[in-house]
Amino acid sequence: MGGCLLLGAVLLLLMGSLQAGSSRLKCSLSSKLCKDGSECVLYSNVCDGEPDCKDGSDEDDCASECHRDQFQCAHGKKCIQKDQICDGVPQCQDRSDELQCMKHTDDCVHHCDNRNRCLPASFLCDGEKDCLDGTDEASCGNLEEDWYEKEEKNSTTPDLPVSGGPSTNIKCNLGAIPCKDNTKCVLYNHVCDGEVDCSDGSDEGDCALACGTDQFQCAHGKKCIEQSQVCDGVPQCQDRSDELACAKHMEGCAHHCDDKSRCIPNSFLCDGERDCLDGSDEANCAEESCSATEFKCTSGQCVSAIMRCDGSLDCWDRSDEEGCPKAPVCTTKHRCPVSRECLLPEWICDGDRDCKDGTDEKDCPVVPLNCGEFQWSCKSKTKCIPTAWRCDGMKDCDDGSDETECGVVPCLPHQFQCGSQECLDPSLVCSGMTNCADGSDEGGSCQINCAEADDSRCSQSCYSTPQGTRCHCKAGFRLTEDGLTCADIDECEGPSPGVCSQLCVNTPGSYRCDCHPGFIMEAGEHHCKIPGEPYLLSSVKTDLFVFGLRSGSLDVLPSSAKNAILSLDYDWRDQRVFWASLDTESIRWSSLDQKTMGTLIKEVRADSVAVDWLGRNMYWIDGMNSQIFAIRLGTGTVKSQDQSVILDEDLDQPRSLALLPQKGLMFWTEIGNVVKIERAGMDGSERMAVVNSSLGWPGGVAVDTDRVYWTDERLGAIGSATLDGDDIRILQMKETTNPFALAVFNDMLYWSDAKKRVVQAAHKISGKKHQILMKRHKQPFGVKIIHPWLQMGSQSPCEKRECSHMCVLAPGPKAVCKCPSGLLLAEDGLTCSSLVNSAFLLMLSPSTVTQIYLQSRNRAAELKGWPEHLALQLPSVNEAAIMDYNLHDHTLFLTDDGTNSLSSFKLKESNLASQGQLLKLLGDTITAMALDWVTLNVYWSSNKQPRLLVTSIKGAHTAVLLKEGIGRIGSIAIHPPSGRLCFTNLGLQGTGTVATVECANMDGAEQRVVWKDAVQPTSVVFSSNGDAIYWADTALGAIGSVQLDGSRYREMKVGDGLTAVALSDDTLLWMTVNDKTRLWYRDEQQQSKLWFEVGTQVVSMKAFSKSSQSGSNQCTENNGNCQHFCLATSGGRTCRCSHDHILMNATHCSLDQGCPVGSRPCLDQLSCQPVEKFCNGHVDCSDHSDENCVNLKQWSGVKVFAPIQPRSSSLSPSPFPPLFKTTDLKTTLNVSSRLLNLDAQQCSQRHCSSNGHCVKINGDTTCACSLGYSGDSCQDNILKTMQGPIIYGTAGLCVGMLVIAVMAVVVKRKKRTNMRSATPAAVKGTSMTDLENRAETTPSTKTADTEKQEDVVLSVD
Repeated sequence: MGGCLLLGAVLLLLMGSLQAGSSRLKCSLSSKLCKDGSECVLYSNVCDGEPDCKDGSDEDDCASECHRDQFQCAHGKKCIQKDQICDGVPQCQDRSDELQCMKHTDDCVHHCDNRNRCLPASFLCDGEKDCLDGTDEASCGNLEEDWYEKEEKNSTTPDLPVSGGPSTNIKCNLGAIPCKDNTKCVLYNHVCDGEVDCSDGSDEGDCALACGTDQFQCAHGKKCIEQSQVCDGVPQCQDRSDELACAKHMEGCAHHCDDKSRCIPNSFLCDGERDCLDGSDEANCAEESCSATEFKCTSGQCVSAIMRCDGSLDCWDRSDEEGCPKAPVCTTKHRCPVSRECLLPEWICDGDRDCKDGTDEKDCPVVPLNCGEFQWSCKSKTKCIPTAWRCDGMKDCDDGSDETECGVVPCLPHQFQCGSQECLDPSLVCSGMTNCADGSDEGGSCQINCAEADDSRCSQSCYSTPQGTRCHCKAGFRLTEDGLTCADIDECEGPSPGVCSQLCVNTPGSYRCDCHPGFIMEAGEHHCKIPGEPYLLSSVKTDLFVFGLRSGSLDVLPSSAKNAILSLDYDWRDQRVFWASLDTESIRWSSLDQKTMGTLIKEVRADSVAVDWLGRNMYWIDGMNSQIFAIRLGTGTVKSQDQSVILDEDLDQPRSLALLPQKGLMFWTEIGNVVKIERAGMDGSERMAVVNSSLGWPGGVAVDTDRVYWTDERLGAIGSATLDGDDIRILQMKETTNPFALAVFNDMLYWSDAKKRVVQAAHKISGKKHQILMKRHKQPFGVKIIHPWLQMGSQSPCEKRECSHMCVLAPGPKAVCKCPSGLLLAEDGLTCSSLVNSAFLLMLSPSTVTQIYLQSRNRAAELKGWPEHLALQLPSVNEAAIMDYNLHDHTLFLTDDGTNSLSSFKLKESNLASQGQLLKLLGDTITAMALDWVTLNVYWSSNKQPRLLVTSIKGAHTAVLLKEGIGRIGSIAIHPPSGRLCFTNLGLQGTGTVATVECANMDGAEQRVVWKDAVQPTSVVFSSNGDAIYWADTALGAIGSVQLDGSRYREMKVGDGLTAVALSDDTLLWMTVNDKTRLWYRDEQQQSKLWFEVGTQVVSMKAFSKSSQSGSNQCTENNGNCQHFCLATSGGRTCRCSHDHILMNATHCSLDQGCPVGSRPCLDQLSCQPVEKFCNGHVDCSDHSDENCVNLKQWSGVKVFAPIQPRSSSLSPSPFPPLFKTTDLKTTLNVSSRLLNLDAQQCSQRHCSSNGHCVKINGDTTCACSLGYSGDSCQDNILKTMQGPIIYGTAGLCVGMLVIAVMAVVVKRKKRTNMRSATPAAVKGTSMTDLENRAETTPSTKTADTEKQEDVVLSVD
């Protein structure tokens, strides 16, 4: 036991002495101990070219030569296997095994040019130098020797120092060359790179100073590389000059400039614009020749020969108007006092010198400054500038005041802001030297330096400030809210114009600008330019001008216009310019080669035209009818019947149209009651208002790839916004006071000013770089930019869509088939077919009625927009409320809450023509209305007259049918074949009575309640056979139905928002209004289906079919022989008189004598009012019925029945004479007119008690009584008061003579009336003629020689 303990003690002492003597560590299996034993390093770090041991022993005894199957790292201290080269994982510490890797091919044998190239064996020693370093053709004398040398070279390290003397030759690695002093090897790509690598400088000796024509010389002047290596993404020059300022090369690359850093196409050479910084693109330019039809200006421009000596300055140097044999006639009567140029008054003191002697801009009066809403006044009060120019870094005011008082300018995120607002680089802060004016960059806590913890805490770096240490971010980064992390700044974000004119690509810490395909980056690396000269196309009155925006050339296209061309566009593919003029209802074209002209389509009104060059269609606006149309582009004239309606709903007064086919979008300006700029798909879908603020009177519109632009005549400005309506910018300048039309191309905006007769250009966002392009005596209107790039794009979606008639583009773009009016799209979505079922729906909006054929519901469901339809604008109507329709003569009847009237409109060729107001109320509103299509009697009720009334639109009679127990009638339905009517009785307000649905005969008899538990019933409609009725209860959200006897009540819940119901044959339809207007129907399986939804306001609807107005009753023929009203009943018919007449027998009426002479009863029978108080524009009856006025003139040409009418006390029949005939259609009613120009028979009936005739004596209307009657109104029967035959004989003789005189007066008056001519109807809206006249400085006036006919205004009795 003791021996064991002694042995253990000895071992412990031995181990302790060993550790104390060497202090050596024990390393893990994967590590190696440094020679000093102080630490262990990984084997992967041994001989990696970087010392890890403190004594550097990990880099000692490293192999200086590698085997044939190995690769030597660039630091020369490590060999790796060749299969590890370019494997994506760096094995060399300097990553040289993964640098400049290229895709290896299977036959890759020989690496050269610093491993940038790999050649197959067939390229070696083939007599052609394939490697720049020449190694593929080196030592080709003996193949075995060659391979041997290559092996030796492959095992030799460049940069390895040798211990031998100067005379000792060293062997260099493949791709390297020894210096002349044999002290080291340098890589071939370091030879003649402008930087000395050899100690004796021999690597930079004997370098070529001149390069070949197909070579590029590096900026240091010591190296030439192949031209194909310039801007290839791999720097071959040491100074990287071959990859600096590289422009994107394209096939048109023709001219290298700026030290070969740029290449521009041939069209950029000698175009008058300096594209190269060295100006070589505009040097040594040969003088261009002009054609035989052109005049060459001294400045070198070519202008059309017809412009020589025409009085307008077309040459920049005015040479086209010099040396003229005869001075042109000056139509403006203003000439320059010395140089004698012809001037317009608008050109005097406009800031642009027009007189050669400059007198037009001398002694200009000081005009009081009145800056606009979007302008800022310079402090000198002499100039207004756009608000956006204020504090933009450029002085625009003469006194520089726009750049003063701009507040604190924030520093860039990587800078330090002084207390005195200067911006410093952080390296200048706490530097011991004061750089801020207030010294705020020094002192304080500057002595506190960033510790190691601070550096690790900050994501990039740390620096000292007077406030302590802060984290710092490099330029292009910003410090986040945590004060530690640096985030990249996206320079490409933010509103336009951004840092790039077209495309911006954000990169970490920076950005780069890019161009759209086809454009070339300009020298400043921010703006792009298009090859090929763009041209300005402008209509100047009746002429079409083409102006070269670079060359200044000016040509005129042929035009057949006799009046101003207000709108134009072009088609590059067919080389045609399309235009619309005021003098013809057509769209015409002129060829760009100036040889041919033609007509695209006739019989259309086009206020604005736009070419869909991608889908191959022509679009235009008909502003008068408020519609947007399209038709296929054809080589010949196309038929107007083939046009398709793109949009016709809720268009008030569309003014100008612009297309963006690349995205399938169209934009237009609206100048009606609500001014706005709208957008929709080119098929009319996805419609939205993009701009509805900051607008005055938007006129022209243009669009580029990301913004929409418009002119605003009222604001005197040009506005723009993104395609979604964001980032609205208003450019209000002195030069934009009267903008008419505009165009946009690249960075520039072009617009016409019809008042100043100029076409101008400026930067599209800032408004700077302003220039005048054209200035002529005639007015310029339409403007477009011509360049093939504008109409180049991807393949049209319509090329793969086989539409039977026309294909249009939808947003995307996508292809959609469209049909002409009268045809419907079949279920295949391709074919247009005729109607199978003529049943249709009418939907009424405040100013539009829309016709939709029910057949189209089978093609698509749940549409987001209108189905195939026809929208009809209602002339002079803005608050339409209730409608009905007569299928027999295509007449629409509707009430207008805006004018408290009932009007009629005739449907003619997809347009509604006003027939005028039939009934005009004052201070009252019609609440319900329905048409008896057999007799054309109108049943109605109103707020002030809550009764069931009927009015004959032919005879101006009104009768009260029901008044007892009526609260307010909300809806009326009529079924003439059965003689029945039904209505909703909404109860008396405040009485707590419920709403009921009631029915009666059409004469008001047999009234009964058929449903008493309704809450808010409306929209009553009969079933097709008339035995049941349907209604919508808006409060219950349900559709109710019941038999006319009150039995079989049914209810169908449809949900909230129910507003109307319609019935066509057996199809039930209903409408709900919530966030959208939705139309539903019940299919054959009695399932509810959504047909479509729109954002349009719809106030009512009705359905019609062939069976809707079929059948007859006893009133069909000859008005049932009734003098006033024929009212159908379930058992026959009833004759009824006007409210102030009484029946003399079953058919004939006589004036009721209940009121004093010269007065008439009100409809409520509560009072009588003097005749002159009826229709005088003032309410006298308590129920307002004295102002129920009808304009008889509208119905003077309507065929009337000939009922039997009594004369005097005799019952012998006599024909009822028709009203005098006139063709005038008056759309407004003069309610203050007196009873003038009354027809003789009507006057006899009303004022002479049907017992005499009206005559005028000294302007006063009096009665000439018939035989046997006397009195002011012929109310006294002479036979009752006759005292004897003498008196009777005397009276008879006098009356007979008077009758003869009266007849002569009546005949004479009739002839004079028939000779009078009618006045045209007032037309809604602003016509394009108005636009032209508005632009003229002195509008012309016309006098009409037609005599205005007076309205016939009667009170309805």
